Amino acid sequence: MADRGAGPTSRTYFSQRLRLHYVDWGNADKPALVLLHGGRDHCRSWDWTAEALRDDWHVIAPDLRGHGDSQWSTDGNYWIASYVYDLAQLIHQQALAPVTIVAHSLGGNIALRYAGVYPETVAKLVAIEGLGPRWVGVERQGDSADEPFRQLRKPIHERTDEWIREQRALAGRLPRRYASLEEAFRRMQEENPHLSAEQALQLTAH
Repeated sequence: MADRGAGPTSRTYFSQRLRLHYVDWGNADKPALVLLHGGRDHCRSWDWTAEALRDDWHVIAPDLRGHGDSQWSTDGNYWIASYVYDLAQLIHQQALAPVTIVAHSLGGNIALRYAGVYPETVAKLVAIEGLGPRWVGVERQGDSADEPFRQLRKPIHERTDEWIREQRALAGRLPRRYASLEEAFRRMQEENPHLSAEQALQLTAH
């Protein structure tokens, strides 16, 4: 049984030359369980879930590229296929298959695609809101629903030019910084009012 007082161990692995981070909650002799966070989260968002499951599972929670303590992609490569590759590398390098995956939002999208390519390596999969943008599958009615289809009808040179402009803007953007932990903590509480003060403080610290 895991030491209930001990937190997870921070570890790293490499994918496409990026140094990626994950936390390991111990019990390597138990079945492997990977927890994949969403686009606005990091691996420590799963702490309370991991605490509840760590006695029965070997829980591993990675930081997706560009999130948490994982390295940012130097060329701005955050295509969904690259996220899937990162997950494949983690499972392969740590010999986790057959693995159970619980994933949320962006993580769910990644996990579903991975399982579609390597179904033999996945024992079970829980995808929470992981089916993609809300416009997928909606009927084409109204401006907002029709926007993705208008984008696809643009000539390739226009779409490429828009992408390049977006990448230039992102390259010049400075990371959000806070003068103190207290200031960042207040921001976390404002953005996530459903969190308790204890949860908000822990997420802010990580």
